[in-house]
Amino acid sequence: MKKTFSSKKSAFSLIELSIVLIVIGLLIAGITGGASLIKSSELRSVMSEARGYAVATNAFYSQYDSLPGDYGTAVGTVSTNVGDDDGTIEFANDYDAISEGSIAWYALKQIGAIDDSLTHTISSTSQVPGTNIPSSKIKSAGWIFGYANSQNVVALTRATTAATIDGDEPGDGDITAAALLPSDALSIDSKIDDGNADTGKVRTLLNNGSISSTTCSSGATYTIGGTDLTCTISYQIDVNA
Repeated sequence: MKKTFSSKKSAFSLIELSIVLIVIGLLIAGITGGASLIKSSELRSVMSEARGYAVATNAFYSQYDSLPGDYGTAVGTVSTNVGDDDGTIEFANDYDAISEGSIAWYALKQIGAIDDSLTHTISSTSQVPGTNIPSSKIKSAGWIFGYANSQNVVALTRATTAATIDGDEPGDGDITAAALLPSDALSIDSKIDDGNADTGKVRTLLNNGSISSTTCSSGATYTIGGTDLTCTISYQIDVNA
């Protein structure tokens, strides 16, 4: 018997190809949407963290009528952890001065306003998130106390560099390291403040507390479009601010 062979070749139909493309599109959209949700969650956490530290500061003030770190009486067992009671939480890090910024974390821990197991080093060494200062949901970032732009603040930064002058503040002496994209800084500022880089409770920081003209912001305006971490932001924690 003579055998016959079919020359018909199997292939995807247009409908099958369409289904495959739709599935691929849904997967891409899901991945992109998931990343966006993660980023939004991180930024919301930053806002919550900043507000939480402001509340903790107010709780301390209500109890001692002084700011944490600045209080002239030791809170806890370390007798040298005292400030000068001048109304400012001075020196986020220090060379040979007392760092009220570091003492503030220790004092808040003593009254149960924050819960951590960190080593709040009062020295010229680098302050590392998760080791010496509270970490943030933002990767490799954490919070320091200090005084900048005529405000008592907590500032979001990556690991600080070691202090090289007698008392460094957030934005001074290059001790802070940018932790945010300008677009993310703007998002935070817009949601909990005025969206202005150099006014209000949320502000950008650079050396000597000035505003970056080429990276994070230009005057009051955040520089959107960059893909590098160029922003360090501060959040005012003054009592009743």
